[in-house]
Amino acid sequence: MAWCRKQRAPEGEPHRLTVAPGSPAEKRLLEESFGQIFKEPEPRGWHCAKRLMRDLKPLGLYIRSQSLKFGEDWIFLFLLGISMATISFGLDVVTSKCQRANLWAYDELEGHRHLQYFSWTFYHVALTVGSAAAAKYISAQAAGSGIPELKVALRGVVLHEFFTLRTFVAKLLGVVCCLAGGSTIFLGKVGPFVHMATILATLLGKVMVWYTGATENPSRKYELLIAGAAVGVACCFVAPVGGVLFGVEVTGTHFAVRDYWRGFFAATCAALTFRLLAVLNNTRETVAVLFRSSWRVEFPYDLPELLSYAILGSFCGGLCCVYLFCHRNMLMVFQNKPKINEFMKNNRILYAGAVSLVLASLTFPHGVGQYIGARLSMKELLETFFNNMTWGREEASLGSATPQPLNLTHDDANWLHWTQQDLSVLEMLVLFLVAKFFMLLAATTMVVPAGYFLPVFVYGAALGRLYGELMAKIFPNGIITDGIRMQVTPAGYALAGAAAYSGAVTQTISTALLTFELTGQMSHILPVLVAVLIANAISQRLQPSFFDGIILVKKLPFLPKLSVTKSGGHSIYAEDFMVTDLKYLTRESKYKDLRALLNGSTLKQFPLVDSEEASREEEESSLGATETSRTEGAEEEPSGTVVGSGDGLSEREKHARYHSMVEEWECRQLQETLRLDDLPMDPAPYRLLEKETLYECHDLFSLLGLHIAYVTNMGRLVGVVSLKELKSAVEGCVNGTFASRAPQRSPGPEDEQELNVRGDSRLSSSLV
Repeated sequence: MAWCRKQRAPEGEPHRLTVAPGSPAEKRLLEESFGQIFKEPEPRGWHCAKRLMRDLKPLGLYIRSQSLKFGEDWIFLFLLGISMATISFGLDVVTSKCQRANLWAYDELEGHRHLQYFSWTFYHVALTVGSAAAAKYISAQAAGSGIPELKVALRGVVLHEFFTLRTFVAKLLGVVCCLAGGSTIFLGKVGPFVHMATILATLLGKVMVWYTGATENPSRKYELLIAGAAVGVACCFVAPVGGVLFGVEVTGTHFAVRDYWRGFFAATCAALTFRLLAVLNNTRETVAVLFRSSWRVEFPYDLPELLSYAILGSFCGGLCCVYLFCHRNMLMVFQNKPKINEFMKNNRILYAGAVSLVLASLTFPHGVGQYIGARLSMKELLETFFNNMTWGREEASLGSATPQPLNLTHDDANWLHWTQQDLSVLEMLVLFLVAKFFMLLAATTMVVPAGYFLPVFVYGAALGRLYGELMAKIFPNGIITDGIRMQVTPAGYALAGAAAYSGAVTQTISTALLTFELTGQMSHILPVLVAVLIANAISQRLQPSFFDGIILVKKLPFLPKLSVTKSGGHSIYAEDFMVTDLKYLTRESKYKDLRALLNGSTLKQFPLVDSEEASREEEESSLGATETSRTEGAEEEPSGTVVGSGDGLSEREKHARYHSMVEEWECRQLQETLRLDDLPMDPAPYRLLEKETLYECHDLFSLLGLHIAYVTNMGRLVGVVSLKELKSAVEGCVNGTFASRAPQRSPGPEDEQELNVRGDSRLSSSLV
């Protein structure tokens, strides 16, 4: 025992502390003396900083208490909105300057075609290679749009490093490189910004937990991600209402009404901040819509024209199905062909550089690019498509002697890029649609952080513009109804085409509202909705959406849709597709049972039942044979290894004796009962009944985001259903290939015997 006592010092001398040699007290005193003698010097000003922090701590606590009176949710959503809007505005400024610098360098080399070609292609190839390198070397989760993976994450699936700061940085760098490439690379930013907003929402959520001093609530993660998705769309299009609805439609299978106000508030903060930054940067003179228009409001359309918009919606839906079919099958070829898949995995950067070289060559302004508006960015393309002029009429007024200017500045009329001596406006629009169809397919195969919504939005606007110009050519004097002459508005058809085609690709209706917020035109709401609904009806009937197609190709764990018209879903029950080969523990289980489960299964979670009266003869006989052999091996050891202190034994005999003692100790430990209090446990796992229909199981898994559910009968554990089994059952029901695993018959004497063998295995909880 360590002790110390005061020793009486002679008179006039201080008391001395006597410590027993080798005691802990002596060790502690030596450490304190060492620390005082060899004390590390503090940095200059560190003492003052600590004192300042100590003095300001009450003020910080007061500020925190006062700010929390407004509610931590409001603070979180406000910070999320203004942060993402600032990032979005800064990205737009940077990419705009990069595009102008590229055009300036290209124009300065006028007269040197080879140098111009090298400058144009090198610029785009370097940016694309940089974007691919960010996805490969910084974070692999940053590749692609991010929306398909976000849909899976909202279903409760945990994706490694999907919501980390490292992924955020890689996504931001990759998007900057892709957007700086302009319409040549033909990729957007909506998907990446949705992903980045959800990452920022996750990180801010952790900061708010630390700031408020509360405990982290995992159930709130869904609400944070939904708000982040709405902010990601709103800060791209300055459309708070459409952003919320688009985020809900694209990412959420089920949506709680209480989450609406969070999404609307955060999206409004993002949109307002983006517009205010534009005013402060002198980009806009006031808070206005993103794409201005000057359309006529009175009598914008008549009932006969609704049929024309319906035909446009049919064209958009049909062409969208062709695009989705080609895109999904092309990705499947890359995924399923071993040689191509191996090449893509090992040469992602090289492949991205090769694709960007082809795209840059096709859009070379002195080549094919002069016929498809290659010098225009995607924002400028939308501005030209939404222009209220009728290009065919304006082209006729210019005459054939006016060539297309190749060096238009930013202040010139951008629609002049669609004038050409060799081709008419309609022919150039057709060439644009054909070229961009294949260019977009090629661009989506690159493994780079980029979005795909804005390109299809621009493509739909071009399709609608072509249709509108054709209508204006067919009806040059307008459509006459009841004596009223209605002039054809090609810009209105461009608006409807953008909403219908992008809505058909993503299979959402909110794209109509997005287009209205972009242009500020609500006069065409009815014809645009007609086109969007018809295009969606065709697309949803024939093809999965763009994001669902990526989920299918990547084989991500996501439940497919189960139509209510599938009558087979009413006659398929949980007992038909559940797993009956159960791996479970009882409250009387021993460590040997747990070891057998861990060695014979790859599961990470096991159900815990109350008891099991019937013995598992096969497992225990195998375990008993193992233990018997170990015991016999221990008894066969030489007698010198059992008794004695080990003197006179060889090294080999000592090792044998040691291993024998270890094995005996292991055997004793394996025979002990499990201490369940030391194990992490879910006390209330989700349960299903044997007669739960496939529809009910699908709704429960989708609504609650379940991974696994146990099937019980009269309290007894009879099976387990995971996301894998449910997905296979739903796909089999949809395709008509489902095969029941359980015989459909009435219970008989053999069922009672099965219950007796199963024993009283009542599910009590789930062990993790």
